[in-house]
Amino acid sequence: MSDPLKPLFSGLDPGIARLAEKAAAVASLTVKVQQSLPEALRPHVLSASRRGDDLVVIVDSAAWSARVRYAGRRLIDRLAQDGEAVTGKVRVKVGR
Repeated sequence: MSDPLKPLFSGLDPGIARLAEKAAAVASLTVKVQQSLPEALRPHVLSASRRGDDLVVIVDSAAWSARVRYAGRRLIDRLAQDGEAVTGKVRVKVGR
C-alpha cells in the first residue's frame, strides 16, 4: 500500500525533465532554422520542430509562410551543413 503522506508531485520530476529537454531541442532548432533562412524571413519564424521525418516551421502570417515554403530546399541544404538532416518535407504553418 502506498504512503498516504507521499507528496503529490514526487513522481513528476522525470516528466518535467523530458519536457525541458524537448523545449530546449525546439528552441535550438528554431534558432538554426532562423539562421538558415534569408535575413528578411528570420523574424517571422516563431518556432521549428520535428514531426517524424518532417520539419514543421511556424510563421507569424500566411504571407510569410509562402516565402518560407519557397526557401525550403535552401533551408534543408543549410540545416544539413549544420548537422540537422531533414529527410522529409518542410511543412510551414501559420501560428500566433
